[in-house]
Amino acid sequence: MQQGNEVVLDTNIVVSAAISLDGTPAKIFELFLEKKIVNYTTEEIIEEVINRPVFGEYIGGEYKKFILDNFKLLSVVVKPNFDEKAVPQDEADNKFINCALTAKANIVSGNKHLLNLDSYKGIKIYGAKEFLDKFQES
Repeated sequence: MQQGNEVVLDTNIVVSAAISLDGTPAKIFELFLEKKIVNYTTEEIIEEVINRPVFGEYIGGEYKKFILDNFKLLSVVVKPNFDEKAVPQDEADNKFINCALTAKANIVSGNKHLLNLDSYKGIKIYGAKEFLDKFQES
């Protein structure tokens, strides 16, 4: 595994991957399924993914089970040992920062509050296309 392939996938990347099989988030999720990137997560992030309403509205049955089971099974679950308040506009986004700091991983997100930070204490925050482009270059 190459350096820089350790990530924290934001909930919106996982949900977008499930909704649009052709989109950039789906390509990133495929890298995750193929174990070309390592995703770090927390119990809190897993709960947010599971409880995202879109999974009941647009995605159901076996496909929903496939996405959620693989997200839980293949991710490395960490217990955050940081309590940063880097995103005052949306306190709930801090869980991704704290997970990334704990795991020493970068973040892949579509969230404007996180993307506006660009980086935080050595953690790079990538948009989906930016991350995929960087991954394909390496």
